[in-house]
Amino acid sequence: MQAEATQRSEPARRRRAWLPWGLLAGVVVLATSGAWAGSRSISALVERNGQLEREAAESESRVAELQALREAQSRRLRTLEQQHQAALASAATTACAPATEAPASQGQPEPRRAGKASTKGKKMARR
Repeated sequence: MQAEATQRSEPARRRRAWLPWGLLAGVVVLATSGAWAGSRSISALVERNGQLEREAAESESRVAELQALREAQSRRLRTLEQQHQAALASAATTACAPATEAPASQGQPEPRRAGKASTKGKKMARR
């Protein structure tokens, strides 16, 4: 029986001898793959961060460009409104001006000046 026990214990000893090395190899493989995955994840995050910073800078420049465009459009609109108001005022004054000049242009004689009437009167007095 002891021979059988020795035969059984021999493979068991071999398994026990490889067990720590196998566990160590498994831990090393897991740690290596975890470190590799972590480094890929970190590099992906760094790359994404850089991309987001570039997009933010582009967005800020676009916002500045749109604000400048908005200010220019606002100035243009104010100018057009002023021109429109001036045109309306001009049209209103020209619309009123012919109405006041209408009686004079309808063939009514202009009032005589005092100088002309007095000369005629003097001429008549001489005759």
